[in-house]
Amino acid sequence: MAGWIESKPMKLVKTHGSLNEIFALDEAPRAWASDAELRGFVRRVCDRDSWTGGSDGIYLYDAGAPHARAWFFNPDGSSAEFCGNGMRGLGRLILDLRGTDTEVIASGGRDYKVHRAPSTPEGVRQVLLELPPLSFDDAELPAAFAGFTAVRVPNPHVISVVGEYSEPDLIELGKRADEDFSEGANVSFLRPLGDQEVFVRTFERGAGLTPSCGSGVVASRAAYSRVTGVDPGQRLVVRNAGGVAAALIRVRADGWFPVLEGNATHVYRAGRPAASRRRTRSRQGSAADWRERSIFLPKGARRPFYAA
Repeated sequence: MAGWIESKPMKLVKTHGSLNEIFALDEAPRAWASDAELRGFVRRVCDRDSWTGGSDGIYLYDAGAPHARAWFFNPDGSSAEFCGNGMRGLGRLILDLRGTDTEVIASGGRDYKVHRAPSTPEGVRQVLLELPPLSFDDAELPAAFAGFTAVRVPNPHVISVVGEYSEPDLIELGKRADEDFSEGANVSFLRPLGDQEVFVRTFERGAGLTPSCGSGVVASRAAYSRVTGVDPGQRLVVRNAGGVAAALIRVRADGWFPVLEGNATHVYRAGRPAASRRRTRSRQGSAADWRERSIFLPKGARRPFYAA
């Protein structure tokens, strides 16, 4: 029954892609009695002052179907269509769970294909992610965003190619986007660093300034080619505050298809052991209940370690 869950083991995995920390939890939204309860749970678990150490968002997932399904939520409890760094971490989890090299994950009404990629020489696990076609929005933008390029991947982004990076300006525009766009928008600055390298920083809708934004990387990669004429199929190294990734766009007759490659690191795993067989209200999935049930975390997990 919706709003009730069987008392059973639950697994929470903290992942990161370029230090963009995203949780993955093996539960579907229907496990919560209401949308308000679900969003409250998300806010508590993602809170940086909570026992979990917090995160920049969470993917709920159901791996029971032939194609795994996933739902993404920002740390403020709002839902979002997609998270590129989170999908890499979740993709690795599904690949490892099934022992495969390629899987399809359905999220937000679209399919994402994840591939196991070669690890780095240092042993850091990598995942290659193929996205559905993106789209450009050529409608006139608000005055504060004149000269920006609007891209959907499918969540909304506005990107400016800049000669110099100004973090105060990015923060100001990121906050303003919530006022100027009806559904908000992720705001990115892209600064070219060389023929095959760029720097990207994103102020994310619902999360603020984060070390990296996977969808921001591919949206910026597409905007860069549209603005400068650089071949979309050229693989560019994308640096950001959290590390490095790579992105390219496969141009086909039916659209521009982004490809994102980068680390898919699992920071820690936590589990809620099975309790009684009776049904218990979904609030038992709250952070407080998990703490009471002795989640097994590595020593010092509140200050996460970044393993491969």
